[in-house]
Amino acid sequence: MSAAAPGEVAFVLHTHLPYLKHHGVWPVGEEWLFQAWAGSWLPVTRLLLRLADDGHRDVLTLGVTPMVAAQVADDRLADELGTWVGGQMWRAEEQRWQGWHAGEEVAALATFYWRSYAEVLATHEEVQAAGGLLAVWRDLARRGVIELLGGPATHPYLPLQTDPALIDAQLACGLDAHAAWAGERPRGMWAPECGYRPAGPVADATAEPLRVDRHGTPSLPRTGPSLPGLEEAYARAGVGHFLVDAATLVQAAGGAERDWTQRPAVPDPAAGDPYEVVHDGVLVGDSDVVAFARDLSVAYRVWSPTTGYPGDPWYRDYFARGDWGLHPSWRVTDHELGPMDKAVYEPARAAARVDEHVDDLLGVLHEVLGPRPGDLVVAAYDTELFGHWWFEGVAWLEALLRRVAADPQLRTTTLASRVDRRPPTRRLDLPESSWGYAKGHASWVTPETRPMWVDLRRAEDRAREALSATAAGGPRLAPAREQLARELALLTASDWPFMVTRGNSSGYAFERFAGHLDAVERLAGALLTDDPVRDALVAELGVRDDAPADPGAFVAALSGATPGRSHAQSSMRT
Repeated sequence: MSAAAPGEVAFVLHTHLPYLKHHGVWPVGEEWLFQAWAGSWLPVTRLLLRLADDGHRDVLTLGVTPMVAAQVADDRLADELGTWVGGQMWRAEEQRWQGWHAGEEVAALATFYWRSYAEVLATHEEVQAAGGLLAVWRDLARRGVIELLGGPATHPYLPLQTDPALIDAQLACGLDAHAAWAGERPRGMWAPECGYRPAGPVADATAEPLRVDRHGTPSLPRTGPSLPGLEEAYARAGVGHFLVDAATLVQAAGGAERDWTQRPAVPDPAAGDPYEVVHDGVLVGDSDVVAFARDLSVAYRVWSPTTGYPGDPWYRDYFARGDWGLHPSWRVTDHELGPMDKAVYEPARAAARVDEHVDDLLGVLHEVLGPRPGDLVVAAYDTELFGHWWFEGVAWLEALLRRVAADPQLRTTTLASRVDRRPPTRRLDLPESSWGYAKGHASWVTPETRPMWVDLRRAEDRAREALSATAAGGPRLAPAREQLARELALLTASDWPFMVTRGNSSGYAFERFAGHLDAVERLAGALLTDDPVRDALVAELGVRDDAPADPGAFVAALSGATPGRSHAQSSMRT
């Protein structure tokens, strides 16, 4: 490979959780938020600060959703995170005395955990002294260390959204909120669930599917009006690039269907395999909006539906926690063993495996990019993978980034930097797709979630009815109208059907969905009947659900007006 044309590696991290503030404490609720904040967001930020101090630039692309931004900016949550981390240190002290029950090897890990959480607490205090995570991320972006991606306000599954005005409102609200803390609107966006929909009628998630394939992917009837492709909404909002999964570009390039749960083999670059399309961005349709796809031959080496580094026998097992409130203190050992039959975690042995896995992925990057000078690999993951789900993942990521930066045949890049230096020229019409199971709608639309989609459509109609009827209500009705829009936006989050379908705290997802649905109905009824309890209801719900902070774009869209686009720019070609 020529030193003048190194292969480029774009790590893209998606920092997202649904709005958990005031919605439970344990085991999901705010506990989940604190686990991700302490386990991933702070340690990843700490590694970025170390790299920045060492002069590294164009390190990675960090997506931060508006729901995460709103929660990490909350003073009460930041204070309670410090208390929560201190509680984990106390828990380590308790573990020190559990040798009689869990064994001396488990008890001996107490010092390791105490020091780990002490480091997290020190990072948290340092970050808060600097203005909080948002201020630190903003500074890293201004220094050219990272690119920040934005997103829609409440992370809806856009391919199945039927109202263009609400799509525009999601984008306007989310991107404006991002600009408020980041100092500028993001150039790029992590499309929720890497979902994409081309021009045409929207699939009806409320209807019985025409058929369901062997992966559970439904083929849904399309009976509504023909809508523009999502790239047009992105262009109106000023979004210049977004993420899709490999299958999206490969199918657009004429590739055959395959089992996307398995890691694709790295093809011979001379063979003309359609998979080659993933090695650069593409212009979507007739727009100037660029789609980048994950390279699953690389990304799946780290983590996939079936395998990956976190499943190594020497790494800490996230699920093996003991039955006395201990820290997770067992290693993966063997996937066939039950949690209490696993071997005790050994941090030094795990660290050695980190080094071996850095070497392994570096070898994969050379295998992919060596014969493709100047081409691109996009390796995209949820930020939570590093530290929270994969305990050793932060150390692995930092070591790998340093190794890539030191390699004359490779370089790190952000997506924006890649677009600026090598603007894509290839145009493709993309298929409907996601990064979910089998790359379709199977992770969001099932018999179990279909009633949720039915209820969502009814809630949208109910909100339109109430807000249209009270559009001339003036300041007296403004708080109730805004809270109604806020509740509908939170109801739309892609997290709720995903958690039901993929088995992640489905009870909590149903509870949250039902709560926001009930709030929409109660507020709509109070507005339409001018119920005197309306103001008390708004006060009650406003304490619980206070994001998005400014739902004005939703109010306008649901009232039949056009959402404000004072900052939006159209990049559609004429």
